[in-house]
Amino acid sequence: MKLRLGYTNQRELISLYPIINKTIESNLEFDLVYIRGDELKFKLGEVDLAFIPLPVLAFINNIKFISNGAFTINRLGIRLLGNSITRLCIYSSNSTEYYLFKLLTNFKIPIEIIKDKEIEKCDAIISYDDYDISIDELWKSQCGDLPIVISMLGTIKLQEELLVKAKVAIRESAVIQERSGNILPYSKELGLKGRQSIDCFFQLCSKKGLCNSNIKPYIL
Repeated sequence: MKLRLGYTNQRELISLYPIINKTIESNLEFDLVYIRGDELKFKLGEVDLAFIPLPVLAFINNIKFISNGAFTINRLGIRLLGNSITRLCIYSSNSTEYYLFKLLTNFKIPIEIIKDKEIEKCDAIISYDDYDISIDELWKSQCGDLPIVISMLGTIKLQEELLVKAKVAIRESAVIQERSGNILPYSKELGLKGRQSIDCFFQLCSKKGLCNSNIKPYIL
């Protein structure tokens, strides 16, 4: 089974490397399609499966997700490249990282969003590792000891029967990556904490008026 797989961030693919690199026997094969973040919600019909950031659910309702292969993290923050934040580089205005910045920080100064990732134009960037201002600590203060779910594998095209078959191979691949320490356990399987994390994100989003209050992802 060959599927067109959309992604916006190379790190999303880590859980799938054993399939992509064919280091495991699998009936699943991916044709990788890079999609710019702000274009993703318009191109879901052009791919079979995609890593979909949580904010996209505010725009599209009929997405079926699986609980395996999600891109989850524990660390997130802002790395300063200058003395103040007047320009912030982000992947996309629809990215979970940018929404978390808006939901959890209280900056009063105007922020210019630069989407081309040209670092020399930026005063700050959102980072998963080396940062000066922690977003994950603010997340913990609101949502407790939950992982941060950045994107989940979802589809608007595949029938549930095919999605379940793909899910088996994706979980097998993610198990290998989790055992090797390359991904968090929640990327292998969201589990209760992963689902609670998604619920908490949308509760915060609703309170800020950036999402409606009835977003409940359909997750297989």
